[in-house]
Amino acid sequence: MSKLVLDGIFKYYWNKPVLNNVSCRFAPGLTLLVGPSGAGKSTLLRLIATAEKPSSGRIVWNDEPLPGARDKLRQTLGYAPQAVDLPDDLSAREFAMHMAALKGLDLSAADLQFGAIAERIGLHADINRPIATFSGGMRRRLIFAQAMLGAPRVIALDEPTAELDRDTAQRVGALILERAAEAIVVMTTHLADELAPRAVNVLRVEAGVLGSDRAAGGQEVA
Repeated sequence: MSKLVLDGIFKYYWNKPVLNNVSCRFAPGLTLLVGPSGAGKSTLLRLIATAEKPSSGRIVWNDEPLPGARDKLRQTLGYAPQAVDLPDDLSAREFAMHMAALKGLDLSAADLQFGAIAERIGLHADINRPIATFSGGMRRRLIFAQAMLGAPRVIALDEPTAELDRDTAQRVGALILERAAEAIVVMTTHLADELAPRAVNVLRVEAGVLGSDRAAGGQEVA
């Protein structure tokens, strides 16, 4: 079973603490991060996604600490940040295949998978259109879809349902719950109240400190 451990994590920006001695163990299932804006939730997701390094402390993937295990984690990682600059000159499909190539996925299989995901979240009719023509909600769906390529075992999602209408947000939520049956999924979302009953844990981040709002047997806050 996959296991991701954060052990005594501190993160500073310009000598200001953003995460303060965060320790947590993640196992497969859905973990929701809740808390006020600016509390450190997005920073925590970036650390899980190896987009940033902690100032101190350890991140351990399947009993191997990073940075030694960073490449192994990245090979099975899906990450959808809250804000990203997408290449407007590419179509959605071209962008997805570019991301699949970076992940080392078989492109034929990835193309089929992308089409299936796009169909589920209402993006399929637009996958060959230039990203430059996409609305904010369409861009959000594309970022989510690329994160799900390759059936990753660790998925970090920062507000994947933002800018989506309720029906589409629920479709995205259904896909997330399906993957959470096998993968470690850590996410922030405005649908936290709806997804909480299906989550193994709801963790509160407040002023850089991590605590448990409600634990249900999947993760442990140390």
